[in-house]
Amino acid sequence: MKTTFFEKFFSNPFNSRNITDARLQAFARKLIVALTLNNPSGIFDADILALTTDYTAYFGNYVTKAVDSADSASATITIDDATITFVKGVRSHYNGIAAVYPAGSAVYKQIFPKGMTEFSRLTRINIQSTSHRMAVKANQYKATLGGTAFADLFASYETLITDSLATQNESKGTLKTTRGSIKTSRLPVEISCLIAMYSIGKAFAPDFIKCNTYFEFGQLYSDLPSTTVLRMGMVAGNSTAICIDSAIVAKSVFVIKNKSDLPQQYYGTQVLNGVMVGVLIDLPAHSEVTVPFAAFGSTDMLFLYVKNSTDFNGNWEVQMSLAA
Repeated sequence: MKTTFFEKFFSNPFNSRNITDARLQAFARKLIVALTLNNPSGIFDADILALTTDYTAYFGNYVTKAVDSADSASATITIDDATITFVKGVRSHYNGIAAVYPAGSAVYKQIFPKGMTEFSRLTRINIQSTSHRMAVKANQYKATLGGTAFADLFASYETLITDSLATQNESKGTLKTTRGSIKTSRLPVEISCLIAMYSIGKAFAPDFIKCNTYFEFGQLYSDLPSTTVLRMGMVAGNSTAICIDSAIVAKSVFVIKNKSDLPQQYYGTQVLNGVMVGVLIDLPAHSEVTVPFAAFGSTDMLFLYVKNSTDFNGNWEVQMSLAA
């Protein structure tokens, strides 16, 4: 559809990839302060209220997101722990089962259709069906394998897996909702900034020097001083790796990417190889997210790490942009 002259005149100058959240936040914060300190006869009261409300709704939501990220990461750890418990249980009873039903026998094939190899490759896709099969077979052959206690044990493993998956799905749903609201709620901040600009122009034009005292356009654009740090690498199974070890400040914005087939988590520390401060940010396989410093839930994060809670290696990538 062809854009009208009216639409071009009132176009949104903030809708640009180069204007990161950190840049918009700094610009809007400066604008709110300038409007508040230079508000003759209260002519900008409505603009201050609208901009402050939209600013708080958008940038304040990152706190909520940080909490939901922590819950989601916790749920991921819970299902990982449940899987480990289940696998350890199977391995501890394997010799007893194989003694009654030797490898190659018909019943053995029912219980272990892929042998023990299957239990080294469990994922969220097959963990539930595998735990269910083991529970059913443990009950079916309990008379020769340890009685009711044996059947109840494997039934408890299935319940643990099912409950953990349900908790993780619920946490991911909450986090997705929070991320979605954050992603779509930046527009009101942009529009409020735009309307405030028009209000200033209406009040003081053609004295554009005075108009410009309300703005700090140098905070918006990428052709002005800024810092961008790009790091990438591999994190081994059940370990952590440092991503960013310098220049992290409160105005930093991160683009974090999980390039592996398994989930990863990101967190900050105060000192190199120190303990986590704030919260974990959970990132599913083959995904990326843009988050500000505040999303990590800490005011003193100086080092950024990636955590791998699986048995397999995974690739990661982090870009950090610092607003001027």
